[in-house]
Amino acid sequence: MAIITISRGTKSGGEKLAHCLSEKLGYHSLSHEVILEGARKYNILEEELLTRLKTSPTFWRKFTMEHKRYLIFVQCALLDAVKQDNVVYHGYAGQVFLRGIHHVLKTRLDAPIEERMKIVMQEQQLGVDAAREYIINIDEQRRRWVKWAYGEEWRDPALYDMTFYTGNMTIDTICEVLALTVNRQEFRTTEASSRRLNDISTECEVKAAFASDDKLWRLPVTVAASGGTVTLKGAVKNKKLRDMLVELTSQVKGVTECEVNINLLSGNLSKGIYGHN
Repeated sequence: MAIITISRGTKSGGEKLAHCLSEKLGYHSLSHEVILEGARKYNILEEELLTRLKTSPTFWRKFTMEHKRYLIFVQCALLDAVKQDNVVYHGYAGQVFLRGIHHVLKTRLDAPIEERMKIVMQEQQLGVDAAREYIINIDEQRRRWVKWAYGEEWRDPALYDMTFYTGNMTIDTICEVLALTVNRQEFRTTEASSRRLNDISTECEVKAAFASDDKLWRLPVTVAASGGTVTLKGAVKNKKLRDMLVELTSQVKGVTECEVNINLLSGNLSKGIYGHN
């Protein structure tokens, strides 16, 4: 019982590997479905959400903040989907966002650029040079996107448990190796890892609630969850904003208590514990 994430260079066979693992293990394969769910849940046009996620932010702060808002929505949809366990996810940097979760097997897949170029040339009717440039550009966009979203280098081997190169192994062989590995003790779901995943999901849902409100989503407030308790820390201008944060937090499914440690810019420190049934 585990989660497998697949990071891949464009046209490196990630979708084929995900399908193989899904068939062999009986796991549910996820990719584009996460975007669809994020768009549906937060009332966003799917095309708008995809555009925001595929485009690297510029130096303009407003544009960057909009990207962050949409990223939160997708992260929440991903976390909600993988909580069911037995999932293969090949999509937006799942290996980074889900790291620290014991039962996630994080893999990276790459292929010889010549093989990738052949696929692009056939699919898009491009010449050799144009196909090479296309692959290099897409890979660079992905690298920049992960760097912006998570502050990590996409190709850093420390982000992955296993890395494969299809110049040396076929997709079928890689699938066999991963199917055996995911059943090892290191990647089995435990009570502790399930609790941690639920906590991260709760944190994300609270952040998404803030991101859905134009008055709250830019506020410098951090969110931490442990069990049903959510702790808010930061600074806001007044008590009204603080109360709005507490109210939205309390409305999130699974939250039973809200601990507040928020500075009011009037000079007061607002502390308290708010519970609900």
